[in-house]
Amino acid sequence: MILAPLTDPILRASVRRAALPEEDVFHRMEDVSSAMQFGFPRLLVYQPEDRFSALGEQGSLERKVPVLAITRATLRSWESAWHADGLAMSRIDDSAFRLRALMRTASGSPNWVDGVFADLTLILGRGLPSDFKGFARRVMEYPARYSNLSDLHRFLDPSPGALKARFRRRGLPSPSTYLRWFRVVAAGRLLSDPQQTTLAASFRMGFTSDGNFCRWVQATAGFPPSVLRGREGRMLLLFRLATEGFPAGAMEAWESMGGVFLREIA
Repeated sequence: MILAPLTDPILRASVRRAALPEEDVFHRMEDVSSAMQFGFPRLLVYQPEDRFSALGEQGSLERKVPVLAITRATLRSWESAWHADGLAMSRIDDSAFRLRALMRTASGSPNWVDGVFADLTLILGRGLPSDFKGFARRVMEYPARYSNLSDLHRFLDPSPGALKARFRRRGLPSPSTYLRWFRVVAAGRLLSDPQQTTLAASFRMGFTSDGNFCRWVQATAGFPPSVLRGREGRMLLLFRLATEGFPAGAMEAWESMGGVFLREIA
């Protein structure tokens, strides 16, 4: 998830082009603040000259979110270089190319979701389909935003019914099943922090009480939240996700989705 509370239209478009097609990008300050509080952003991109930059940067420091500052002077230098190169590509593509390397450096090492993908790849013995990652990353990085299938309309065109039919035709488990698994993996990430109480974790997940949260984890994972505090419990969770989420033929079914879970890059 990329947070980009930017006013410059070229920079906003460039950030979206430079971001992963499988991740959310938020621009509105209210979305940025909520994502900072409840989600797991991998990077905040801001302009120091913008009115809300100090607020966004302060929030990132509280949540220890990496930041990348792009000044107007930097944008002017990119525009000059773009002209000097003979306008071989669009300005947004040119800026995105320059941004992509900076974003990769600023965000640092792969985040915990990348670690989950790496573990699942080892368990399954092959790379994960792009659509699976597009569904999983959005939910795991912002579980409070995506608590049920209806919430997927925020980035997905098909209705819940059409989405269920798409999965059913391919012999896949219900998308609700995947949604629950992705959210409980995010719960495991929260509970891996020994300083994170069950009550605080339930709040970050969007639950109204820690009792509801505990019962939901037990029903989904098959064991209580306390088990997710240990590495062994979280790995057991991933083994169960791999087993139930990838029955025979599921890999090929996910690969036939056609990019439905990937963000359209305009």
